[in-house]
Amino acid sequence: MRKITLLFIALFMVFLAACGDSEEAQDVYQKAVEAGEKLESAEMDMKISQTMEGAPEMGEMVMDMDMQASILMDPLAMHQKGTMNIEIDGMPVTSESEMYMVEDGIYMFDSANQAWLKMDASMAEELSGMDQDPTEQLAMLESFMDDVEFSEEDGQYIFKFSGEGDELIEFTQQYVEEYLGTGIFAEAGADMNEILDSMTIHSIDYEIRIDNKTYDTKSVISNLDFEIAVDEEGNTMRMNQEMNAAYTGINTVDSIEVPQEVIDAAQDM
Repeated sequence: MRKITLLFIALFMVFLAACGDSEEAQDVYQKAVEAGEKLESAEMDMKISQTMEGAPEMGEMVMDMDMQASILMDPLAMHQKGTMNIEIDGMPVTSESEMYMVEDGIYMFDSANQAWLKMDASMAEELSGMDQDPTEQLAMLESFMDDVEFSEEDGQYIFKFSGEGDELIEFTQQYVEEYLGTGIFAEAGADMNEILDSMTIHSIDYEIRIDNKTYDTKSVISNLDFEIAVDEEGNTMRMNQEMNAAYTGINTVDSIEVPQEVIDAAQDM
């Protein structure tokens, strides 16, 4: 799962860079970045559908998640609640999920045991010194711009991006090395080249919608289809993920507090 998470970080950064395919698009992108820097809190609904299929002995797993989240940016805090439906080789399992992330720790509900668990908060790796110069981003994207679409409809700016195959992997590697560096992968105990070399990206589609008055992000829709090697014997896992995240409130959250009954019941992990 760590490999998959790191891949999504890289691919998402690729898409943000790709938002500069025209003068108007560059302007919208920059204003959206500025709006994001002013973000203090947000509410969102997120739906994720995943299908993972490997060798016959690994079977197939289908997972559907429906989550609602409230987020405070400084200090970082989050409350997330939802349902998860997992089907493994035709056998369904449904569970409830809830989590509070606050300064003193992370509280997670274990639906299998109907119990609250607590673990120490770990600081997220801060990405500092990232160069946001759109000119440099465009220079890297010179051969990739034909795949980026920019439009406006229903009061929203829309960015659409599609890619597939080795060209996307090569560009992902170039962008990460230029703007993120390989340190984020090394500190996570993974080698970026090894991760990317073990993958075949069949397709990726992204759509980001921006409010044309406030420049706040309204929604992100993605579809990623890829295959990754899971062992040295050549076994692979193919994964398709569809995600739809809608921001239902911007700067609407005043505070996130863990209920006292959750604090009292939580067991340390």
